[in-house]
Amino acid sequence: MKLNALILLLSISVCQEIYTEYLVENGDTTDVFSYQIPSNYNNDNIHPLLVTFHHWGGNQNSNYSTLYDEEANDRNWIMLSPYGGSSNNYNHQGMQNMVEKEIEWMMENFNINEQKIYMLGGSMGGASGAIYANNHLDPTKPMVAATASASGILDCERRAIEMDGNNSMIEWFGGNWDEVPFEYHRNSAVYFADTTQSMHYNLLHTPLYLDFGSTEPHRTHAEDLYNLLLHYNENMWIDNDPTPGHGYSVIDEEHSCEWLSQFELIDNPDIINVNLDEPSRTYWLEAKNINIEDEFIRIECEYCNENTYCINQFSNSDTLLFHILNDIIPSNIQFYNNQIDSIFTIGITGTSSMITLISDISFEEFGNSYWDNLNLEDEIIFVDISTGIYSMSFTFEEIEDINLDGIWNVLDIILLINHILGENLLYEFQLENADVNEDGIINILDIVFVINIILQD
Repeated sequence: MKLNALILLLSISVCQEIYTEYLVENGDTTDVFSYQIPSNYNNDNIHPLLVTFHHWGGNQNSNYSTLYDEEANDRNWIMLSPYGGSSNNYNHQGMQNMVEKEIEWMMENFNINEQKIYMLGGSMGGASGAIYANNHLDPTKPMVAATASASGILDCERRAIEMDGNNSMIEWFGGNWDEVPFEYHRNSAVYFADTTQSMHYNLLHTPLYLDFGSTEPHRTHAEDLYNLLLHYNENMWIDNDPTPGHGYSVIDEEHSCEWLSQFELIDNPDIINVNLDEPSRTYWLEAKNINIEDEFIRIECEYCNENTYCINQFSNSDTLLFHILNDIIPSNIQFYNNQIDSIFTIGITGTSSMITLISDISFEEFGNSYWDNLNLEDEIIFVDISTGIYSMSFTFEEIEDINLDGIWNVLDIILLINHILGENLLYEFQLENADVNEDGIINILDIVFVINIILQD
């Protein structure tokens, strides 16, 4: 899959430039999107990205009739406006996949601040940012730092019932709300009728800006979501003095952009509380496999103390991966599994090259806890656990140099310098090797010793 490299220039104004691009998958054009580059764009600097979603019947150019293009230009933001495959789509999985690929293309071609990707829309597009945020919690892919909604259909099932059916939802979800309810729930910001089957939990760390017209009958979508998330999501705003109108006409472009601008992406939270519609990564956790299709995978887990993780809920999947062995591999990790009457597999992995140096793993249970099948496979440590408390520790191969590649060279000197300066601290199991002169202190004398070792070799 690739994006067509052809760029068609729509217009060049004195202030900003707007372009059109095509999304091409397997040789077929699947979507079209437009984007604006601010007049003060500098590829040496990172720029926030504002993703805007059009109303029903609109297209990739509709959002330029608002003031958001001017706001983006004034703030030195890049603006992206997807078509989404159709003028009447309802945030289905295919549309979300298109948007993800288009954001990735923007990130490949422009210097975008990945921590400041904002989303907003009006009417049909009003809920798109929150729905995208619900479904995209993988920190290795584009995520939403904050989102704003103007007259958004936040609960598709509720709105379909209010309207006595909706042809666009039926078309894109594959049936009416009572025929394919899971499709309505997974493509909504919230499902009010049964919040246990709703994805609003996933918005815990996503700031929400909610606006509606004063006379709109579905204003209650915003009000009810606000009240549902109150004291759960700490960063919300709702218009308590709305004006008449619908869609973009009810939202203040300057105020909403100013509100969005204060937030950066939270992609490594201490608390994870989600309903996943399919096996996928969510922050530092990943559910592998699903037991019952068309039901949510429930995960509630937290980083409860230093190097200690509490699993409070995990259901409808058999394997939970922890992506936690990254910058530092601690000598000991604790797991508290509070999920009652359930045995499942946990996996511990990460991006650290030190994983390949693990020579032995110790796994210990406390009380009546039970575990089995401990093994290291493809740089993932797997073990089956029951309810209880567990401790995991590691033994590493004995290698004398600091970067643990078996060779004393300039890389070891760089690690020493960075550690002494406090810029990148060494792993716990590198510290002994770093104290080359064995005086109990890591300082410039150790650098001298390493240089002598290199020269002697």
